[in-house]
Amino acid sequence: MENFGQVIKRRRRELRLTQREVAERVRFEDGHAISGAYLVELEHNTRRPPRAFLIEQFANALSLKADVLYFAAGRLPADLGVRDVSNELVVLAFEAFRLELTRGKSGLHTYGSNAAAVRIAGRA
Repeated sequence: MENFGQVIKRRRRELRLTQREVAERVRFEDGHAISGAYLVELEHNTRRPPRAFLIEQFANALSLKADVLYFAAGRLPADLGVRDVSNELVVLAFEAFRLELTRGKSGLHTYGSNAAAVRIAGRA
């Protein structure tokens, strides 16, 4: 499995973008662009993956689903953060996720769309 830096580096190369071009597209909350050095550190995994705002910026800049980057960063998207759910539902969700990962070992990459919608225990 690729880490955050490997995912953004691979995708940047697939899009034939330079590090400078990506750095110019990814902006902090105050509007200024990230530095090329910061991007290099992320791509070489010498810096921890960024916070949610920047993960979303990278997703937009690289035409990726943000969920791919959250997964590579080892984080939950903000909409799945703190929730009032039962332990049983959490277990069911992870079991469904594991099942889909097992089924999806075909090497298929789905950057622009969701790979599958999973229905858990009769919930829509």
